[in-house]
Amino acid sequence: MKFIYSALLFSLLVLPTFSTYAQTTDTSWKLYDDSQVAQVNITMSQAAFDWMMANYMSDSAHVCTFKFKNKYIDTTITNVAIRIRGNTSRSAQKKSFKISFNDFEKGREFYDVEKLNLNGEHNDPSIARSKVSWGLFQKSGLPSTRASYAAVYINDKYMGLYISVENIDDQFLKKRFYDASGNLYKCLYGASFAPGSNNYNQETNEDKLDQSQIVRMINILNTIPAEVLPDSLEKILFVDEFLKYQAMDVIIGQWDDYWSNMNNYYIYFEPKAGKFHWIPYDYDNTFGISWSGSNDWTTTDPFKFPKISGGNRPLIEKMLANKQYRDLYAHILQHIINTSFQYYMMSSTVLGIRDQIRPFALSDTYRRKDYQFTDEEFENSFNQSPYTIPSQGTHVKKSILQFVNQRNIYLKDKITYVGSSPIVYKIDYEPKNPGPDDSVYVYASGFASAGIDQVNIQFHPGALTVIYFYPMKFSPVANSTKVEDADRWVGVIPPLGKNGYGRFRLEITDKNGAKVLYPRYGFTEVQAREYATTGSNVVLNEVMADNSKTIKDPANTTKDEFDDWIELYNPTQNEILLTGMYMTDDNTKLDKWQFTQPDLKLKPGEHILIWCDEQGSQSGLHASFKLSKSGEYIALVATDGKTIIDEFTFGAQQTDVSFGRVPSGGEKWSSMKPTPGISNVTTNISEKEIPAEFSLSAYPNPFNPATTIQYSLPVQSDVSITIYDLLGNRIWEETKAAQVPGLYKTIWNGENNFAVKVSSGIYFGRITAGKFNSSLKLMLIK
Repeated sequence: MKFIYSALLFSLLVLPTFSTYAQTTDTSWKLYDDSQVAQVNITMSQAAFDWMMANYMSDSAHVCTFKFKNKYIDTTITNVAIRIRGNTSRSAQKKSFKISFNDFEKGREFYDVEKLNLNGEHNDPSIARSKVSWGLFQKSGLPSTRASYAAVYINDKYMGLYISVENIDDQFLKKRFYDASGNLYKCLYGASFAPGSNNYNQETNEDKLDQSQIVRMINILNTIPAEVLPDSLEKILFVDEFLKYQAMDVIIGQWDDYWSNMNNYYIYFEPKAGKFHWIPYDYDNTFGISWSGSNDWTTTDPFKFPKISGGNRPLIEKMLANKQYRDLYAHILQHIINTSFQYYMMSSTVLGIRDQIRPFALSDTYRRKDYQFTDEEFENSFNQSPYTIPSQGTHVKKSILQFVNQRNIYLKDKITYVGSSPIVYKIDYEPKNPGPDDSVYVYASGFASAGIDQVNIQFHPGALTVIYFYPMKFSPVANSTKVEDADRWVGVIPPLGKNGYGRFRLEITDKNGAKVLYPRYGFTEVQAREYATTGSNVVLNEVMADNSKTIKDPANTTKDEFDDWIELYNPTQNEILLTGMYMTDDNTKLDKWQFTQPDLKLKPGEHILIWCDEQGSQSGLHASFKLSKSGEYIALVATDGKTIIDEFTFGAQQTDVSFGRVPSGGEKWSSMKPTPGISNVTTNISEKEIPAEFSLSAYPNPFNPATTIQYSLPVQSDVSITIYDLLGNRIWEETKAAQVPGLYKTIWNGENNFAVKVSSGIYFGRITAGKFNSSLKLMLIK
């Protein structure tokens, strides 16, 4: 085998603090804004309410009207379902509720969620332990639920202060994972992964019950010899996510979890990755709550966490028996403590919550009913030390900040290392579908207790046996609370060329000279995306991203649905078969939605509409994605799922105004009077409507030679637009003073501030306008 060492020099990468991922169309963040306490008003039949409260073990849903109000939302929705939720909490005086927007109207969402959980937190005098826990998980970067506070009223009666906790369901998966089509399992008491363990309840794809991957993981954990276990385990589990979850639970004293009680977690098998993700769940029994007097959770050994339920826990036990995993676990523990769990950090968060919720909690009479929690006990539960244990709520052993302080003191000299060989625990690359002239940026997170000396990419181009070595550079993200950011290395594979492909592994070397290759079990494959011949196929022709009254979706005959749509057009002289082609709104997932209708053809000069509503069960063409009024990427992809026939990125859109090629099949795109299903014509459309919210987009993207950066301002602001390269250097900047509310465009022609053309590659655009700021990734191709 021939080895070629490349001295590819580069300097990477401390970017400004913004995400490199595509713009999101999700509006659910408005529901989970935690800068204030929201107000929820529920109206329902009093008889139904009385029955529901009396029959609290029933999952029967009752119809209600639901109103949600915070600084972003003031919306009322009818025909909503409500029921009692929870397990042991159902018998509490202060009930918890599940709100469902799609029980009675299938497919309906409320700000991009289908359900809300209103948790009463009756065990916790602070009503804050869960909220604090979820905040820590959010900072850690582990896929986890969002939470905010709500004052809940039912039939005008104040039911108390609740934590609105995001539901873990298919919508949760779509917001967090590349492939959300897999099976989600809720794992309750008994789910230990020991032979014969059970209680892995499938929550998605219920029409095709399948626990084969759980059985596979149980077999791996209980039959594979310890010396080769990592090879098999890393093929089925994101091991870093599990260790991060377990480290957090140990730090905050969460005993009602996998390790201590084989309880309360979700796992999600992502088909594209072929692995399980670990998702935390249920955090009211933390920060010093204990129903047993035998354990002080501030002084528990992080490597020998006490079990309140007996039996084996093969996942954590076998991982900690492996030196690499044990050292990585210790490293994650230390990182969380250093970046998120210091007393001064936690006190700001905890006392801020106390001050925010105090008036709502003190007027909550239901919180007093189960354990007679007093106002004084509410105040004490945050930072009193020594803590006065409530007379009735003796399970509350510590105040939150007392627990934080004592846990930090105990753990200070308890986190030790065993001197393992180095490990790479996360590998990623961008772009996922590179063009022939695009460099591929490889990102890796690794750790060695002896320190890392170097990390190299071993790249095999095409089918050749030759290996190119490309060095990686240590590029931590400053001040990040995510351990993978602190451990980040970045390297570059040069452009793959037309129809290029290859595979790579990473070689990590520690300061003792120990070397290990990752992935352990093979290579990561990369391939340049392909483009169809211009002018020989169907084109994206018109798009409407905010249809409120223009054209009804004919599939629903019971009510009016004005869904967003995309129009395709055949500009050729030949009939073209659409069956087997794909459409997508995600340039990392080109095969997102497929035309499966048999013999679906588009005749010369013919138009066809695709409804973008995620309602594939309806008749007609209904894509598995929606469009965003704030702008996004769309593409038509060939039957191979790789070759792009046509792609386009549109900017912020106006309600009931379409954006299309003028004329049909032409090169120019313009705002226009909607012409769904017929030829496009030029019209003058006013863009003086005051936007309701701030947005940022760019089109075309990828681009050559120029891209239009479009942004909307809901309020008057000074505006600064800056383009950065991958080094974080300022390439181009434009400022505008006191711009009035409206929709604006500016063009970046791929030059720096000195009018010199920049090279092709990835750039980042950032806009700051008063309190608003946003960013997006730009790709210049040549």
